[in-house]
Amino acid sequence: MGGRTALVLGCGDVGSAIALVLWRAGFATVLADRARPAHIRRGMAFTDAWFDGSATLDGVTACFVVPERLDAAGHVHGDGIVATGLDGEGLLRRTRAAVLVDARMRKRGPAPRLRGLAPLTIGAGPGFVANEHVDAVIETAWGAALGSVRFDGTATEYDGKPREIAGHGRDRYLYAAQGGVFRTAAAIGQRVVAGEVVGTLDGVACAAPLDGVLRGLAADGAEVFAGKKVVEVDPAGERATCFGIAVRAAKIADGVLEAVRAARSAPASH
Repeated sequence: MGGRTALVLGCGDVGSAIALVLWRAGFATVLADRARPAHIRRGMAFTDAWFDGSATLDGVTACFVVPERLDAAGHVHGDGIVATGLDGEGLLRRTRAAVLVDARMRKRGPAPRLRGLAPLTIGAGPGFVANEHVDAVIETAWGAALGSVRFDGTATEYDGKPREIAGHGRDRYLYAAQGGVFRTAAAIGQRVVAGEVVGTLDGVACAAPLDGVLRGLAADGAEVFAGKKVVEVDPAGERATCFGIAVRAAKIADGVLEAVRAARSAPASH
């Protein structure tokens, strides 16, 4: 794949937006995540490629390839993004990525040390320290600095407060009481009422927390960890907001591209 390859970790809405921006900037882009990922904003991401074999976002398609076939993926899927499973440092060897971006969006806990694993390493969000864990950090918190690049320091710590929609914040979500496999026949963008069962987690019913439309919903067959989001409702009922690149994800992705361009134009200064 060569020196114009980018490897993005995390196929949620943020990681998918980053993969899309890098692909449009001319990088052969590989998007990696664990098996049966439980990211809920599937209308804003390539997550369904892990379940259906391919997914399209903003007119670009990501096709799933097992890690062992990545050597040929650039030829087989040269017109789109390559989706694949996590395979440790094996992915770096196969892709020979020039840019490695961690967009798994950990809210707490220590960040992995990625610096030195690729010519340029970038961490999105809290936990990463520039020049320690990665070469550059991208701010992911809402505010004037959203999407800004830091070649020194770290991003804002997670405050635990989701952004409100129509006056609703954390209560827009349903969180998994225990880990398990999620099953559902509901769809992103579907209108629901509070209390309506939209799926099950290891046989336990999962209900919509509010009236509105399903902005987020784990995929049928997703492996969900305890405490993670399973359902998100947009109480404003705006179906269009359930699909495409969201504003926050777009700003973070633009920040990643800015970091890539800055590092390439003046590498000696960082």
